[in-house]
Amino acid sequence: MRLGIMSRQLQIRVPKMGMDTTEVQIGRWLIKVGDSVSVGTPLVELESEKAVFTVESEAVGIVTEIRQVAGMTASIGEVLCVVNLD
Repeated sequence: MRLGIMSRQLQIRVPKMGMDTTEVQIGRWLIKVGDSVSVGTPLVELESEKAVFTVESEAVGIVTEIRQVAGMTASIGEVLCVVNLD
């Protein structure tokens, strides 16, 4: 999973899911803005042509932004959500 840290914020990005996958469909969000998360908390389900994948948090913090809408398509590396770090 690609992560970006900016001023105590963690950007959770669409991970690379396979050699030929360039974009995924945003499935069901499992969190909402304001939720506290810890390492391993499931955040969102992503769907490719071949599989459904759950993205998990890799840090402790509070979700401050959700940047992708369920049902929409996102490219590998795009920001899914932002977590303010504790």
